[in-house]
Amino acid sequence: MCYHNSLDATVEELAKRYKAEVAGLTDYQPAYHTSGFEFGKWPVLTSARPDQLQYLRWGLLPHWVKDATKARQLQSSTLNARCESLHEKPAYRESYRKARRCLIPSTGFFEWQKVGKKKYPYYVSLTSTRIFSMAGLWDEWTDQETGEVIQTYTMITIPANPLMARIHNTKERMPAILTPENESKWLNPDTSDEELKEVLLPISDTVMQAYTVSPLVTSHTADSNTRAVIQPYSYPELTHQQSLF
Repeated sequence: MCYHNSLDATVEELAKRYKAEVAGLTDYQPAYHTSGFEFGKWPVLTSARPDQLQYLRWGLLPHWVKDATKARQLQSSTLNARCESLHEKPAYRESYRKARRCLIPSTGFFEWQKVGKKKYPYYVSLTSTRIFSMAGLWDEWTDQETGEVIQTYTMITIPANPLMARIHNTKERMPAILTPENESKWLNPDTSDEELKEVLLPISDTVMQAYTVSPLVTSHTADSNTRAVIQPYSYPELTHQQSLF
């Protein structure tokens, strides 16, 4: 699924792009590569505060989770939420029903293509805008032992468009990328279910670009959070990679 994201943007660029306050992002640094399994914090716009970018942790924790042990067990399975079952799955249905929706800023994401027995990483971004938004859901969970209130989010996935189906050819899924005009619809609590279905349709692959990147992105370590990880990298044995540039 879609577990690797990138945000190569300054805090000033984020403030301008979303016309939002960024006072809470005091320690923000560009993230060239992050894995969802790090459960790290990410600048997010929520439906509750659409005028303020704030940190949420990747991996949604529903408010009803009983304790920290169960929270840790659940979080690795709530990094992504399939659009087809948002209204059914216990982890997501209340956030969906109560319009706890959010925008997840990105400048690109990573996905793997299987060729034979090997998998090759690609970096995918948009040609239409540098900073774009992925659709997500959010919730608040309170640790009963410490009293800490933790805000978390999940990234919604949808069926892949033709480009992403060629890259993510084992699952044929992609993040729900929102057009700029659909960002406000997604955050608006009055948007109808029928309109939401339209918002979550795959964007055209004519506004997307993709290229292979270094195996460094597969390391899942702090060393992969470097600009080199988003630079083009060629695999001599992968002769068709140029067709996706």
